[in-house]
Amino acid sequence: MKKLRLKIPPPIVGIAFGGVIWLLSENLAAPFMDQEISQIIALILLGIAGTIDVWAILSFRAAQTTIDPRYPHKTSTIVSSGIYQFTRNPMYLGLVLILTSLSIYLGTLLGLLCVLGFILYMNRFQIEAEEEHLEEQFGELYLSYKNSVRRWI
Repeated sequence: MKKLRLKIPPPIVGIAFGGVIWLLSENLAAPFMDQEISQIIALILLGIAGTIDVWAILSFRAAQTTIDPRYPHKTSTIVSSGIYQFTRNPMYLGLVLILTSLSIYLGTLLGLLCVLGFILYMNRFQIEAEEEHLEEQFGELYLSYKNSVRRWI
């Protein structure tokens, strides 16, 4: 399973899980709240996700470091300001919120299990590998940051 580590770009993983959520909604839809309310909640979550993702990308751009998580060794600095003072993985958090939004919008409770699956996948095949590289590259600086800011929220 180590072959999957840092191989698939997280947005592609998110699209794949989103596809599964859509398939579940097409075949096993079980609306769990009023459609109008679910649409409002989904749009709010989508807006929060977009804000988090844009803030994260702008923070990386300002620090002049790579945003491609498949190559953590290309990281030139630890970004710990902006959104990164609240979560170490805001872009992945944004993807979680997008998938949650999609599940709610499509009215599939089973989609929320896909969101959990996405989180587990990201922890195992993306985040753990990134953290290993960052610890090796930045040592105590990264460990201090890691100990003071949560992985997700």
